[in-house]
Amino acid sequence: MRKSAFSSLDLDTLALLCRIYDLGSLTLAAEQSGIAQSTASHTLNRLRQAFGDPLFQRTGRGVLPTERCTAVVARLRPLLDEVETIAEPEGFDAATDRSEFTIAGNFYEQVVMLPRLMQLLERSAPNVRVEFIPALNTSFRMLAEAQCDFALGPFPPAMPPGHKIRSEILATERYACFVDAASLQPEEDARALFSRRDHVRHLYAEGWKPFWHEAAAEAGLRWRNRTSVPTYGGVDRLLKDSSMVLIAPSGLSEVFLPEITSRPTPFDCRFDIHMMWSPRTDRSPRHDWMRGQIRQAVRAMSGPL
Repeated sequence: MRKSAFSSLDLDTLALLCRIYDLGSLTLAAEQSGIAQSTASHTLNRLRQAFGDPLFQRTGRGVLPTERCTAVVARLRPLLDEVETIAEPEGFDAATDRSEFTIAGNFYEQVVMLPRLMQLLERSAPNVRVEFIPALNTSFRMLAEAQCDFALGPFPPAMPPGHKIRSEILATERYACFVDAASLQPEEDARALFSRRDHVRHLYAEGWKPFWHEAAAEAGLRWRNRTSVPTYGGVDRLLKDSSMVLIAPSGLSEVFLPEITSRPTPFDCRFDIHMMWSPRTDRSPRHDWMRGQIRQAVRAMSGPL
């Protein structure tokens, strides 16, 4: 690559290269960058000329990076992250700071973890704002594209070459059987409760299966789904006055209707809740402070809301 060709590439241009790599699509990368597709195409041509490589090959579903592109992106990421760290203002005072943090998560994180976090911020950082957005199963991509500052969820992301998303275990959860308390029968043990009742199935995302499926199958258990829902929100009202059962994280017991009770599952299945963030914020004082606030909120999960 000629020095003159490289010197014409600014930070936005190099960031676009990483964005195309992450999304596998020039069109999506242009949308995420807030530029026209024609501008993105022109910029990609400049990148190809500068690096002396096609960088991406077209496929039926988008573009695939060349080996040269993968190597370039792996070296670019830490440089772009360092630039973002340099731009971070010096000094941080939680009491007067007016930052906004974007946290990606789903129903469990929203109703069990977020309220405690907001209580902490109310006392220590009254001007700090939090935007909570749905993560589904795209938390890695959202972090890579800087759509969020943190992602909270039950599994760490699969990390492609050149990316080192940080992941830390915040808590360990276990599943429980949720039913209408009035429907319980004296002779029902955990196995009967699970196997003889119709289930409410939680469809988290396409292609995703709850962690308990494998544990239940290994225990020789079978189950029958009666209905399905895309979120745990309002599912307690679906269980009320019915004989159906829902297998869900035990922590949801504090937000379900009082008529809904939990019982142990006939298998032991636990899973970890992770906090994830981009390495570009590792040395940011305000992000480090917010990570501490999230940890403190999770430690308080066993206490009252």
